[in-house]
Amino acid sequence: MNEHEQELLDKQLWGVNPSPPARGGTMALAFVVSFLGGLLIGGILFPHKSNQTQVTTGDTPTALSLLNNSQATLR
Repeated sequence: MNEHEQELLDKQLWGVNPSPPARGGTMALAFVVSFLGGLLIGGILFPHKSNQTQVTTGDTPTALSLLNNSQATLR
């Protein structure tokens, strides 16, 4: 490859960087911050509504009936 060909090649590849800039840590940090921010905003805008039924220990027939989706039998 002579000098003229080298100059032409340099002109063609002027925008190509052989080593990418070391911004991997910055991009990863930006991704994590935006992900956690989205979780926080989503938790504030759309709070989780729990419909859990609490059953005491002595209510075994009631607990079983709730599991079977039938009416509770009281004795």
